[in-house]
Amino acid sequence: MTTLGASAQELPGTFAVEQNGVTLAGDGDVVGEEPSDSPERRKVYEKRVGGIVWLEATAGPSRFDVTRFRTLKIIPDQVSSFIPSVVVSGPEFGAALRFRAGSSTIGARFKHADYDSFDLTSVGLDLGFLIRAVPYVHPSIRLGFNYCMTTGGLIIPELQGDLNNVRSQGGGASIGAGLRIPIVRWLSIAADFDYSIIGLSFRGSYNVPGIGAVGFTAGTAGTAIAGTFALTVHLGG
Repeated sequence: MTTLGASAQELPGTFAVEQNGVTLAGDGDVVGEEPSDSPERRKVYEKRVGGIVWLEATAGPSRFDVTRFRTLKIIPDQVSSFIPSVVVSGPEFGAALRFRAGSSTIGARFKHADYDSFDLTSVGLDLGFLIRAVPYVHPSIRLGFNYCMTTGGLIIPELQGDLNNVRSQGGGASIGAGLRIPIVRWLSIAADFDYSIIGLSFRGSYNVPGIGAVGFTAGTAGTAIAGTFALTVHLGG
């Protein structure tokens, strides 16, 4: 027993012993274990849009066929003969505040289209669905329900000199589809195509010789198409 004890004391300091699955070497150094202060590996960004609050700016061309459905009975017979076909086009600008929950978004959207004879402004509810499972390029669809009004001129330019105090307003619904591309975690761009149906009623007065100002109410319904490009900032989440 004495001889064994002495031999154990004379073992060199470079010995290695495996005990309980841990290898010890030298003067008690642990082999095979990383230092505790090693830097953590950063998670790779998978190019998927996130954020809880989306702030969005949009711009693009728009075309509005104002009298697409003018043969419907929403137009009084005595006025319909004075309403020619009206198709206008121009740039459209907008902004949106949207909130994301999973792959769905809900929020408010503002749009303003600058046409030659008048301007069309709309504001309303925006509902969206985004396929985030597809990285780098996310397909999306949107639904919108809007209140609309015109300013800056008559929606029927030919009647500009005959009518007075004309006010027009109405509503519409739109459906859209597009692609969204994440740039960084807090920024993305998108290209969308929207199709809308818009109904407008306009009220005003016209002068009748010998009688004076006579009030009238009429309406029209049409379709609008727009291709927009969006820049979106993603906050939170």
